[in-house]
Amino acid sequence: MFKCLDAGIDMNVVSINSLRISMLSSIFRSFGREKILIFEDIDPQFISIKNLVQRCSGYTQLLVVLNALVSYRLVMSGEEYWEKFSHYFADKCGEALSSPEHLFKDFIERFNKVLVGQKFSRILRAIRCRELLNTIYRGSLVDAWKAIGKCLNSELDAKTVVFAVKMLYYARKALGEVIEIPMDIPIPVDGRVAMITYYSGLLEIDAHRVSREVLMRYADTIRFIWSNVAKLSSVPPLNLDSVIWFFGKYTSLPSRREVLQKAVKDLGNTLSEEDIKILTDNLFYRLPEH
Repeated sequence: MFKCLDAGIDMNVVSINSLRISMLSSIFRSFGREKILIFEDIDPQFISIKNLVQRCSGYTQLLVVLNALVSYRLVMSGEEYWEKFSHYFADKCGEALSSPEHLFKDFIERFNKVLVGQKFSRILRAIRCRELLNTIYRGSLVDAWKAIGKCLNSELDAKTVVFAVKMLYYARKALGEVIEIPMDIPIPVDGRVAMITYYSGLLEIDAHRVSREVLMRYADTIRFIWSNVAKLSSVPPLNLDSVIWFFGKYTSLPSRREVLQKAVKDLGNTLSEEDIKILTDNLFYRLPEH
């Protein structure tokens, strides 16, 4: 059992449940790549990027990376935000090459209104970094990952850095490329991922109240957990993220039964109800059944 002590005021103790890691790894391994990729294909963020590719194929990779770098402290859901991004830039594709910074300033001011100055500064730093621009179009995902971190002077496992790589992967996939995601690129840890990590029983925490804010203190531990699940299941963390993020929208529901009902409705005929129940029972392991 792996344990760590929070350096904050609460001095919470967390531990990793290795038995749950084995169980989740076995499930993802048995599902295989084909079923995992279903969750990417129905991801509203991927659909938004696909729609943008139809209008703006030449610039989509750059645009999605830039947008991912400012996709934090949003004033709406991630799904809604990326849909607005897709519509906005599809209508202004001709301007995207000549003045992307001007367009992003307007877009952020309209739809991403928290920390506007900080976010626009990130856009400018990225646009002015030749190494990043080169790897976005010609480099591997690992090359782009390292360039993003270097150009922003940010840790490679920072949420927005890794998320930008995932969105670049989505853009290339939407353009018809078949890409194997490297195992060493970690999962982008956000509130949804943190909550699923706890609800699935992968993370034990001794805290008075468990919330997204409390769990996000342990982002390093959460990344470590999903990297282990990825290695044992042979499914890269960024591919797993699409499944976790999909189910993460149900973390406000009170029972596994209600999660299952919502998931079956949302997934339609893409997966069998038996498969959906296996995922529900294990990703919401801590919730009561009814």
